[in-house]
Amino acid sequence: GEYRHGRFEPSQALAMALRSDQFQQSITLAADDPRIRRYLSGESIDVSDFNYQGPVLVCVDKWPLGWGKAEGKMLKNRIDKNWRLL
Repeated sequence: GEYRHGRFEPSQALAMALRSDQFQQSITLAADDPRIRRYLSGESIDVSDFNYQGPVLVCVDKWPLGWGKAEGKMLKNRIDKNWRLL
């Protein structure tokens, strides 16, 4: 990752190297959850069923996809643009 604007910004490579149980703020979604497609398309997703603030590791069935930033009930997408669905 990088240290920018006074905070650590985790990289996509770091996300791919972790398991869901290795990062305190991780969200594991089922493979058939419609939020996964929206996340992979670069959209923000509703995470009102979780109570996190700041960086969140987004996983599918405990496999990492990338990062998001939780703000209230929404998770802003932080997945690398090269990894997004078109």
